[in-house]
Amino acid sequence: MDEAHRAGAGIAGEQVVEDSGNPRIIIIDDNTAIHDDFRKILCDDSEADAELDSLEVSLFGSASRQSKASRCYELSSAYQGEDGYRMVCQAIQEGRPFSTAFVDMRMPPGWDGVETIRQLWKADPDLQVLICTAFSDYSWSEIVEELGNSDQLLILRKPFDAAEVAQIAAAMTKKRKLTEASRSTVADLERTVAVKTKEIRREMKQRELAQEQLLEKERQLRESQKLEAVGMLAGGIAHEFNNLLQIILSYTQFGLDATRPGERLHEDMKCIFKAGERATSLTRQLLGFSRRKPLCCIDLDVNAVVAELVGLAKPLLGSRITLCQNLHPASAMVHADSVELQQALLNCCINSRDAMDGTGRLTLSTELVDLDEAYCRRDDVLRPGPFVRISISDTGSGMPPDVVERVFEPFFTTKEIGSGTGLGMAMVYGLVKQHQGHIEVQSEVGVGTTFRIYLPAVKDRATTPPSSQPVIDRGEDDRSSIGTILIADDEELLRQVSSRILQRAGYHVVLASDGQEAVQRVHELDDQIDLAILDVMMPNMTGREACGQIAESNPELPLLFCTGHDPEVAQNGEVPPGYPVVHKPFTAEDLLASVREILDDQRVLRHECRDVDVATT
Repeated sequence: MDEAHRAGAGIAGEQVVEDSGNPRIIIIDDNTAIHDDFRKILCDDSEADAELDSLEVSLFGSASRQSKASRCYELSSAYQGEDGYRMVCQAIQEGRPFSTAFVDMRMPPGWDGVETIRQLWKADPDLQVLICTAFSDYSWSEIVEELGNSDQLLILRKPFDAAEVAQIAAAMTKKRKLTEASRSTVADLERTVAVKTKEIRREMKQRELAQEQLLEKERQLRESQKLEAVGMLAGGIAHEFNNLLQIILSYTQFGLDATRPGERLHEDMKCIFKAGERATSLTRQLLGFSRRKPLCCIDLDVNAVVAELVGLAKPLLGSRITLCQNLHPASAMVHADSVELQQALLNCCINSRDAMDGTGRLTLSTELVDLDEAYCRRDDVLRPGPFVRISISDTGSGMPPDVVERVFEPFFTTKEIGSGTGLGMAMVYGLVKQHQGHIEVQSEVGVGTTFRIYLPAVKDRATTPPSSQPVIDRGEDDRSSIGTILIADDEELLRQVSSRILQRAGYHVVLASDGQEAVQRVHELDDQIDLAILDVMMPNMTGREACGQIAESNPELPLLFCTGHDPEVAQNGEVPPGYPVVHKPFTAEDLLASVREILDDQRVLRHECRDVDVATT
């Protein structure tokens, strides 16, 4: 008790800080005289001022005069603990809580001081409490045990000193205000911390998203570079294969022409020729993956392509696989090669068929979608805008992630040896890229796989029928196979093959081993050459370089380019615009058809020029 009393008295040396507004104090005591005493001390400053001045002089040597208003409190009185509790609750509801409560310990017949304080703190945990007592039924340790060791509780023994009461009241009301201010500051800090934390989390999330996008971009770049490298390799291999296949197929055809059907050698030649055609198909798939396959693109409705594909695919799928369509109600127009697109979709269907092991459901669907910038970041080829999405979904076995990552690699297959070439999906990938599109695969083991192909959409334009060309009657005497043709190729066997095909058709042939020799032969023979066939890639002088020099000396000489390397040479600038190209490996019919078409056009042009000359004379 003495320790608490000294703690309360020790505050008397502090200067009472002037508060804005009158702090509210509730006095809970059953003795009316106590209420009057507190009012005199806390609201009438005459006696309290004198005692405070005397105390300050003894402690500090001088008195600090304060205005009466600085110690004027708003006092409320309650004579029982229950009444005080109700008043505290009402004050809280009104938003004007009491800062301090002076509580007597004995207030019969109602609650005693301890119970009153317990209830007051339930209503207002921040209420400062001063126990005013002369005789208590509780020791300090018992009070602490009942109420807890709180810094909001002091004891003032009766009879009390006026200056001590005034100083304690000032300290406790100030403490309440400081507590509220501190809580407000803490709340502000917590709100600030919450806002900053939210901002930090948002920034971290954005950074994590950016990091994920960067990692995904790096993965896509590595995948693209890997496929690009494989594509370049595939294109180079296809070039060499095409040159070899040109020789194999041509000499096999010569052998077939020289033997009679039914002979053992003739049948052997047929087997060789079929094998060569299969090899040609493989090189075409390689060129498709490397995006070097020549395309014949038109505006077409994907719905029509899919509808036609259904009829082609059903016999290949088998009777136990259900084929479903879910086509966009409007036309889904793209600019694409219809044959190659249908082949790509058919490859996807066959891949799904094999994954379903003969039974399941295959769904083909089309829809119009708008790709935003966020999605287009997945592929550098994509640009935001309208796309046609073609989905091929199956209920097959699905693929694990490591297989999904390699599904478009050429020669990669999970099938048994001899069951596939591993080029089907690689060709699909190359074709989609060649159409400036995007393909993605989603697969789950035991559930199925979905391939989604995105192709740039085009507006439904009315197609203009091709203009009719006048039919030229050449008469029964077809002299289209008479003429002299220059063949320039650095491969001797290829020169011999082309020469033999043309000579058998009645043409006279002049050979050159490179571009320089071709230019020299044109200069030597002057106007005797009717057509020059130039290989695109030759040492010393390329076909394009030879074309430039020939055009200077003989601009009317028609030229035909030949290549087994890159069917997109015209787009790549290796062939001047407007010149025809024949692709290796070609058949005798292919070469002769190209030659005859060029020479016939040249003869028609000469006839027209002659008619014009006659008319002018």
